[in-house]
Amino acid sequence: MKTITFIAAVITSVMVSVNANAMSAEEINRPEIVEVTKSNTHSMIQRSNDGVSTKYDYVLDKNGRVLNKIVSCWDDNTNAWEPVSAYSVVYTETETVLSFAKYDKYTRSYRKDVQQKRFNAKDFPIVIRVPECCK
Repeated sequence: MKTITFIAAVITSVMVSVNANAMSAEEINRPEIVEVTKSNTHSMIQRSNDGVSTKYDYVLDKNGRVLNKIVSCWDDNTNAWEPVSAYSVVYTETETVLSFAKYDKYTRSYRKDVQQKRFNAKDFPIVIRVPECCK
């Protein structure tokens, strides 16, 4: 339960900064936008051939490893980024824990059925990487 509460708190704090850094509709028309808002936050927006714009926000630790990855899609009806899912990574000496939660737009919160996968830290020191364009 503590893990879920921690993940929810991290995701909520990231979402506040994601909404504060939302881009205008004119900027979305570009095929790819990379934005570094702070030294530990990277955003990338991609527009697919079918016109869907997806935003990936990465929060990094001091070692440059991804702690959180938030996926959002542009909603033309509300003119805002709508969260889709969030990943959270916890690094320890013995294991790397990856958590995944889907966003429920009706309750406007992440679902409580968080999925977790544990990896041996020596075999998987990093499970999510920032794309080359965001470095």
